[in-house]
Amino acid sequence: MFKKYTGNEQFDLQITRFTYDYENDPGVREDLKQIVPKLKDFDSWYENWSHLAVKRENEGFYGIASNYYKAAEFYLQPENPNKQKMYEGYRRNFYNYYNDFDFKSYKVPYENSFLPAVELFNPNAHKTLIIFGGYDSYMEEIIKEAVFLKNTDYNIIVFDGPGQGTALKNGLKFIPSWEKPVSTVIDYFNLKRVSAIGISWGGYFVMRAAAFEKRIDKVIAFDIFYSGLDPLMNRMPKEIGNKLIKLFEAGKSAEFNNFINKMMQGNIDLTWKINKGYEITGETTPFDLCRNFKRHSMKGIGQFINQDVLLLAGEDDQYVPISRLPQLQQELCNAGSITTKVFTRETGGEQHCQADKITLAFDEIKKFLG
Repeated sequence: MFKKYTGNEQFDLQITRFTYDYENDPGVREDLKQIVPKLKDFDSWYENWSHLAVKRENEGFYGIASNYYKAAEFYLQPENPNKQKMYEGYRRNFYNYYNDFDFKSYKVPYENSFLPAVELFNPNAHKTLIIFGGYDSYMEEIIKEAVFLKNTDYNIIVFDGPGQGTALKNGLKFIPSWEKPVSTVIDYFNLKRVSAIGISWGGYFVMRAAAFEKRIDKVIAFDIFYSGLDPLMNRMPKEIGNKLIKLFEAGKSAEFNNFINKMMQGNIDLTWKINKGYEITGETTPFDLCRNFKRHSMKGIGQFINQDVLLLAGEDDQYVPISRLPQLQQELCNAGSITTKVFTRETGGEQHCQADKITLAFDEIKKFLG
């Protein structure tokens, strides 16, 4: 069950995300008891999580410290010098404690930079699975989740693509055409056949990649993702959303920008979405950002996907409307097969990427991969 820590849906999702793997740890429970009442805005969020991150690192609890550093970094703007410090703390502590798999790190040449990648080794594995994230992704978070795929018949390659993690910090901005980085990774590792998981916005990326990269044999959208505009519009009142769409489609950029900028005042969720979008795309206005996001769309792509597909969806996903599911199923008209799993309040996992019960998602993934 998704816990309402603060009553702010955006904050509550991230608290769940950053503490899920330690939800039964008495120390983490005590930490949450102390700081949750203090989480009022972005400043208090940073101050409290960063304080706990340093404390936990000094105590030698590197796994917990890693999560706390990631939380502290999450809402900081790129120009804030503490953002890089928190990112370094996150990665330092992560690699200090991580031992779920034997692994090897790589720098995959890409354009004038590189894509950081890690290969996780399952003994006697015969197949390869690639995994990548989405809008706010760091590969270390995915590497940690890969523990649920331990002892499967897959070696696992996780990488940061354009707009993500170290790739972003090296200047690679967010793009819709993810067949490019995926094909580059497949080429680099000289793979003939792979299965692929895209997490969050990666649910679009993996579909896009599968449409044009036929060395992918199985496609997993964890969760479904149809349009880059959905996360902005999904929780808006209908009349406001309709007004924004009309302004956007009419090209009234000044009115659109003013409307969004006013909405951002006091709105933690929208402010984060817009500011994060600026960071990963390089756009500087809401109108230009939405024009960029509009390019991230499944429209016209589904027909080119002929692989076996697994669609995961949460009925109360705050970013992706569940109404997109039947549309996506219909447009995957040439898929080899379509397997669908919808998570509900009754089953758990109804939130974005099953944040409150991620094991349920991986149970379905393992079943699908066979």
